[in-house]
Amino acid sequence: MTKKTIPADELESASTMKSVLEEISQNKNLVRKEKKRFSLRDFVWDYPLYVSKIFKMFIPLSYIVLFLLIGGLLSLFLQSNVVAKVFNEQRDKNSYVEGSVGAISSFNPLFLTNNYVDRAVEELVFDRFVYIDKDVNPVPGIAKEWTVSEDRLKYDFTIDTNKYWQTGDKVTVDDIVFTFQTAISLKRDYNYDSVGSALTGMTVENIDNSHVRFVLSEVTPSFWEAISISVVPKLRLENVSLGQMPFDMFAKYPIGSGKFMVTRTDQNAVFLKDNEYDEYNPKIKEITLKIYPDRDSLETAYRIGALDAVGGWDKEQFSFMSEYKNVKEYSKRENFRMKAIFFNTRKDSLKGKDIRIALTYLLDRESLLNISNVNGFLLKGVYSENSWAFNSNVQYYSYDPEKAKTLLSSLGYTKNNESGYFESKNGEFLTFSLSYFDSPTNERLVGILVDLFSKEGIVLKAEKLNYNQITQEIIATRDFELLLYEVECTVDPDEYNLWHSLKTNYPDLNLSGYSYERVDILLEDARKSFDKNVRKSKYDLFQKYLIADAPAIFLYNPSFMYYVKSNLEGIDIENIKYSYERFHNIENWYWK
Repeated sequence: MTKKTIPADELESASTMKSVLEEISQNKNLVRKEKKRFSLRDFVWDYPLYVSKIFKMFIPLSYIVLFLLIGGLLSLFLQSNVVAKVFNEQRDKNSYVEGSVGAISSFNPLFLTNNYVDRAVEELVFDRFVYIDKDVNPVPGIAKEWTVSEDRLKYDFTIDTNKYWQTGDKVTVDDIVFTFQTAISLKRDYNYDSVGSALTGMTVENIDNSHVRFVLSEVTPSFWEAISISVVPKLRLENVSLGQMPFDMFAKYPIGSGKFMVTRTDQNAVFLKDNEYDEYNPKIKEITLKIYPDRDSLETAYRIGALDAVGGWDKEQFSFMSEYKNVKEYSKRENFRMKAIFFNTRKDSLKGKDIRIALTYLLDRESLLNISNVNGFLLKGVYSENSWAFNSNVQYYSYDPEKAKTLLSSLGYTKNNESGYFESKNGEFLTFSLSYFDSPTNERLVGILVDLFSKEGIVLKAEKLNYNQITQEIIATRDFELLLYEVECTVDPDEYNLWHSLKTNYPDLNLSGYSYERVDILLEDARKSFDKNVRKSKYDLFQKYLIADAPAIFLYNPSFMYYVKSNLEGIDIENIKYSYERFHNIENWYWK
């Protein structure tokens, strides 16, 4: 076989052609790469147009994603330690700013209120006629000394003539007489919920320019607490009709003789400054109390450095404070405030005590407190265990589902094994309604109450109400079945206003409508005696009968939590009874 020989010139031509083809191929690759580079550049250059098209294509979802992204970044920013360190530096050593969740109501001290901010402002702006210390002893206020008649029906007081209103006018005996007479009239003539509620049967007389006399119709051990009210200026209020007193501008811009005066108020803050007419010269000259609608707003305000302190009763609300090391935490158990579920004994469904006892047995109160993360101390009955009046020998009800089942069975209710609920003979579930004031703490408590009772076979229907609804539609009319409510008791163990049968109507506080003649007599006798042993024996029996009748499920005493920057000195929480008294020694506070 012969091989074909390719001429040299053809080989050279083929080689040249191959080189040309390879060059063309390389050029094509370069063009492709260049096109890709220019395409990427064009995309980067025109990306806003593409993003805009995509954003518009997915509206409204795109808006939601955008806001979530911004919110998440803002949250991370606010929670960073760097931000906390930068923003939480003390701004002004002459000022103090405190935050809390709540609202402003009225600063007129002639009217009773449980409002946390209102009470704090009252303590700063006004002087009390006398004060009650933590050991329940009277100490001087505007009244600097006194004498008591042998029969304890007449009290003569000498007033401090060096007290001045924040207008520069002197506090006089006329102001004191006016204050007490007005408080009594507001209750007697208009049935307002005034501090005059505790002054029934007293008359107040002007003896001379520095002395005033109180005359009682009967001996009253709670007398000192009854007269421990803030004194108001006659000159400012004497021309205000009693009917219009709650609505007068004095409720927003009060005038007192206390250590601080209100300079401005708005919906979310109260601004106060040092009273130049009193004898004190505090280092802190300005106080601002800021009010926030919810926990998140309060937390954000603290994180950005708008606050020096926060206070309240809800552990959940202040969980974020654990992140801060430059903070002092104070805690104060408020033994004279009580959270309870009141049974309306006026209702047919709750008239019999066995149903009330059964419901009490079914509630695991310890679990309620632990799960809800509320800051409080469990109550067995009407008194805390550290009260001298507490009866440790009473058979208090504790969680016992079996005893509850026995009682409910005797009332005709059996537990359906399939549904898990107690039913009547007609097959209806055992159901109750629970009314409560709308707040984050109550919302959490009620949610847990509904679950706990549901697990035990009881249907609980929760009824959430705003402030006006619960005061006007529920408490004023007593139109409820079960009521979750917090009451402030007197420092003296006198429970007359809470459980005597004459105090079942508004504005008195026998919310349950409880009535038992023996209890009435014991409460009446106990408040007539000054002998502590006699009173103790009366209150022991009172507790025995009351607990046996179960007019309420006693839950807990709240404990106040107070978080303050660590370089603020002078705070004294130990020597107070209520959280709103925390400013009692404000003249001793200072920034290091």
